[in-house]
Amino acid sequence: MNAGNKSELVAVSPTQLQVGDVLRFTLRDESGRVLLARGLRIENLTALDSLKMRTAVYVDYDESEEAKKVLMSSLSEATFRDAPLKDIDRFVLLKSDNGAAATLPASLPQAWEEVEARLKINLNQIVQGGASGQEAVRRLSSQVTVLQESLLNRDRDAALFLLIHRAVTGFSGYSALHSLLTAVVCHLLVTPLKLPAAEGEALVHAALTMNVAMTQLQDLLAAQKQPPSPQQRALIDAHTRDGARLLQAAGVTDPLWLAVVQAHHDNLPPGVSLAQRSSAQRLTKILQVVDRYTAAMSPRVSRAGRDAKDAARSAIVQAGAGGHDEVGLVLMQVLGLHPAGTFVKLANGETAVVLRRGVKPNEPWVASVLNKRDEPIAEPRLYNTAKPELAVTQGISGSHVRVRLNPEAMLRQLAFSKTGAERGVRLG
Repeated sequence: MNAGNKSELVAVSPTQLQVGDVLRFTLRDESGRVLLARGLRIENLTALDSLKMRTAVYVDYDESEEAKKVLMSSLSEATFRDAPLKDIDRFVLLKSDNGAAATLPASLPQAWEEVEARLKINLNQIVQGGASGQEAVRRLSSQVTVLQESLLNRDRDAALFLLIHRAVTGFSGYSALHSLLTAVVCHLLVTPLKLPAAEGEALVHAALTMNVAMTQLQDLLAAQKQPPSPQQRALIDAHTRDGARLLQAAGVTDPLWLAVVQAHHDNLPPGVSLAQRSSAQRLTKILQVVDRYTAAMSPRVSRAGRDAKDAARSAIVQAGAGGHDEVGLVLMQVLGLHPAGTFVKLANGETAVVLRRGVKPNEPWVASVLNKRDEPIAEPRLYNTAKPELAVTQGISGSHVRVRLNPEAMLRQLAFSKTGAERGVRLG
């Protein structure tokens, strides 16, 4: 093993790389500088030659759990073949095995990070088109099954906490995270809204791919202070139509999926119940409400995210629509008035992060993270806000709370809340 920093970088041969490969790891030079980031594709011969000209490229051993597993697997393979240890680099697979769904990490936070990373890769490949785009669509459908059956069934409360908390506290990788969160919430609405299975499947797929034509632009816009330029505005205006076209070119044949992606920013007739709408309009309506709601809570460089109550008002109460929005009402029943991962102020003066919905929508289980003086609490306390002295007095934007949470510790608190145990867990 050779490296600029020998404890972190592992030298591997670039000879196995080919045009079109999607990288499993970030490739670096001997000094640790990034050559090509994980998840990106080697686009052409020029990019490939620039890598193959090097005697070695380097991967960071601590980049991810997957890296450690792959490197250990490579060591086992080298041992099995009775190869010298110095030749381990020949057995390290730098490129993704696109034909199989890799096993997710056991840790829930890492598992959701991996799902998000795979979604970003799939969306990028759909944009690239050709065989890689078609393969990305096939992979996407299998990953929806993994998402629903392996992760949401495993712990939906944990999923909501992890995804929403990340969405309300930062904007890095906004586009893929927003699509993933929107898809998860849409999936949770399928049963209470009594959608047929085919409609539910189309809705989730549309949520994951609604912004495929502007994924990179969305990430850029989230990080820029100035309003969109005329060129950016043109891309925004065209992204629904372009997204449907890209999906169709990649092999998507479901007319509902395509129709909802193309219409998800259209103005729908107000005051019409879901039951009275066509299938496409019904799914479009649901996606629009969830999309607006989750986006409103997410911060940008140009603005802070809204608190949950304000986000609900902006997404659910639409100008010209009378009465209560049926999608919004079900959304609040499922997530509560203060969704998991968001922050609230309590009657005792403390600030807490919401762990999960309580028996009533306005009485969530929370973990206090700041005391009355807005100072970090060393041992966060688990509270049931159904108690009057601990009641939620207001929601707080995640942009305004300066505390870094340990996701694993918060998930332990969440688990304790399901037993009624009120115990503290250290912040990371």
